[in-house]
Amino acid sequence: MTFFTNEIMQRIRYLHYKIKKIEEALEKEEESFSLDDLNLVLDYTKILNINYQSEEHIKILKDLDITPNFLEPLDNNKEIKIRDLMFECARTLWVMARGYSHISEKFEDGEDWEDAIIAMVECSKMYKTAAYFSAASINQTELGVTLSSENLELNSEEARILAQSIAALKEENSYNTYFASKLYSGLSSLSKRLFYLKKHEEKKKQQLRAQFHFDMGKACNLKAQASLESSITNINKDKVRKLQQKANFYYDKSKEIWKEMLQELSDLSSEEKSNIDGNLAIVTDILKENPMDILNYDEIKRIQDPEPIIIIPENLAPFVPKSTIYLTKFVPKDLNIKRFKSFQKRKLEQKIPYSRRERLIDKKAGIVRTINELKVLKDNKEIEVEKWAELMEKYSTKLKMCDTALEKLAKM
Repeated sequence: MTFFTNEIMQRIRYLHYKIKKIEEALEKEEESFSLDDLNLVLDYTKILNINYQSEEHIKILKDLDITPNFLEPLDNNKEIKIRDLMFECARTLWVMARGYSHISEKFEDGEDWEDAIIAMVECSKMYKTAAYFSAASINQTELGVTLSSENLELNSEEARILAQSIAALKEENSYNTYFASKLYSGLSSLSKRLFYLKKHEEKKKQQLRAQFHFDMGKACNLKAQASLESSITNINKDKVRKLQQKANFYYDKSKEIWKEMLQELSDLSSEEKSNIDGNLAIVTDILKENPMDILNYDEIKRIQDPEPIIIIPENLAPFVPKSTIYLTKFVPKDLNIKRFKSFQKRKLEQKIPYSRRERLIDKKAGIVRTINELKVLKDNKEIEVEKWAELMEKYSTKLKMCDTALEKLAKM
């Protein structure tokens, strides 16, 4: 007896084959797949995403006769045996996320900015969804680094940052200078957030530091430029000059960090060195074109940074593992992809940033979901009591902070 019918098994094998073709195209950096092909990955995941309860995953995987292992790219292609169907879903969603990233690059090359942004938002969503499936892989003895839930969530955040950077560049190229300034300020905030999310390896840590300084320099410079170009009253030239001086302060900081990386980090690859050299050339040219007197740090602190706008919302997964739904009775609705795309496009066209209230509600939903999952793990004795207590305290505190912030906003 097999778990799936013969017809469904044939469909699974066919879709698995199509996903292999997407993987091969990604490895060769070819353009031989489309958005429709990526939707086949979603079909595959949704077929496998059911509650298997006490069924033996290894047997089902063997009956399906699909690739039984994953080659860990961050550990010299070490073979990791797939023992959980949720882990297989995480793997294919990871492929889908990379596919969206590749398609976004192609849109960007063609200066199709809106589609580039939307594709990168989808990339962020799929990484987030893969993280949920990875976390639900309770039968998987070895996850590796690439498909660990922490790494996938970081990938989701990085994709969100890339989407914001494309949005900022789009506005800058459209000469919406003041709005672009706010988007670059938001981009700097996102990079800074990623910097503090975890303890990164040294070169990643320094690259993030350099990047959020450079982006804030760009934000200050564009705000000064917008003030000069669009003012219909007498221009406060002193205020504009101070903004340009603060921009140079940030540019100088990024230049120092990139220089130190070249001098002090011995494990940089030739490509990484080339990228840093390119960044240094850009920031050096900017500073040459706009020479300014250097202000001391106390003066710099008194100059206000441009207001940050983050146009790309923090993404929750559009669906979660059905085993989690079954156990927690927390049933989120699957999002319709076309409706989401239409919504995201409308958001960008209207230039409506997510409000603080919307961000808090999104954050609260994610925390509630995590707390429910932790309760189930404890009930099933799948987590140590001490670890459970530690995590419950952490997320309960976060939930209270969200509720307090929402109450304050309601009174404003």
